Amino acid sequence: MERTSAPGTLTLAGVLMLGAIVGAAGYAALAAGEDAPAVDPADQRLLHELAAKDEIRAQIYNYARGLDRMDRELATRVWHADGTANYIGTYEGTGAGFVDWVWPFHEQLTAHSHQITNVLIEVDGDTAVSEAYVMASLHTRTVDGATTLLVRSRYADTWSKREGRWAIDHRLAITDFRTLSVADDPGEPTEGRRDRGDPSYQAYPF
Repeated sequence: MERTSAPGTLTLAGVLMLGAIVGAAGYAALAAGEDAPAVDPADQRLLHELAAKDEIRAQIYNYARGLDRMDRELATRVWHADGTANYIGTYEGTGAGFVDWVWPFHEQLTAHSHQITNVLIEVDGDTAVSEAYVMASLHTRTVDGATTLLVRSRYADTWSKREGRWAIDHRLAITDFRTLSVADDPGEPTEGRRDRGDPSYQAYPF
């Protein structure tokens, strides 16, 4: 796949500005009784690419939210129905199957928090590839304290847009390292919940 982005590529704010300029030019032309000006193909490609990147990032972030809030539908939605996953040395199969496989492990934890950063995306028409850095904190209260397993990994995903929706065709999950912390104090209870009763759904119920 050829790289289409380069330093100086517009941000999402730039997309909105470009769209506003194009729309304003078209409106002005129509108001004057003229034909709307043709949109430059390069601008159309840029708008498509940046809109695709924005949707793909949202999918990646929603996956983390789905895991942490134990929202199975949200976590599974990141894959197409026939999407696959290879968590090297741990799981290989369908994306939905991975969610089913990892769910009981998360249920036995006290809490968990997934952060996904450094998201790099390259778009080629209705297909794309991405790499993202992942930090998963897996917390368990014990009889005499608590343990927190920190896993640093990366997701290398291939995507496609089908019927207007971007989702993963295949995910390759690569673990970089793990560390385990042990505490004598289990800590105080927190307000976060692992279901749709979490306070965040009051403000963002999606």
